[in-house]
Amino acid sequence: MKPSPRVIVAFDLGGVVVDVDFGALRRLHADAARVERAFFSGDRHNALSVGAIDGAAYIDAVADALGAAVVDVDAAWRSVVRFSPGGLELVAAVAALDDVDVAVWSNTDPLHWAVLGPALEAVATSVSPSFLVSHQKPERAYYDRAIARAVAAAAAAGGDVEISDIIFVDDRADNVAAAIDVGVRAFVVDGVKSAGAAIFGELASR
Repeated sequence: MKPSPRVIVAFDLGGVVVDVDFGALRRLHADAARVERAFFSGDRHNALSVGAIDGAAYIDAVADALGAAVVDVDAAWRSVVRFSPGGLELVAAVAALDDVDVAVWSNTDPLHWAVLGPALEAVATSVSPSFLVSHQKPERAYYDRAIARAVAAAAAAGGDVEISDIIFVDDRADNVAAAIDVGVRAFVVDGVKSAGAAIFGELASR
């Protein structure tokens, strides 16, 4: 049987369908600069985001730097992310369209993925959080791996997808520019409403 042509819609998460709020982290210690250093200084957070260290090692290191309880640091970090109102519904609505597959392309660590991933995996054909593909946007290697995963998933379901059949929405211009450079139709968006307008507008133009 000849594969059927399909479109892949790839979603970034933070700033698109997920709200990110670091306010809970500031409650861990009175010194805001110390909190910032504990979570983000050096290469610790980048290592977490590309899977070079696991979530437990990251939380242990941050807790040690802050003199805080591991359980409190873990809970605070997980609370940073939550779906925007209407965010998961948009992803599900796109996934329900005929001849459209959903992918997730996000710089996301395993702890935040534990919060968001189960709901996304229920509707997406392919997910490529950065900790699983060992690279982050806007690195070319990230897109190479995410595209390969998305196209392979579509093929496994009997679909045929070209890179130019991929629509990607992200809130960062550098990530969008890098996606365009590899042949993806990518758009800078600002939240759920903007993402929906870009996606459905592009689908309608096909």
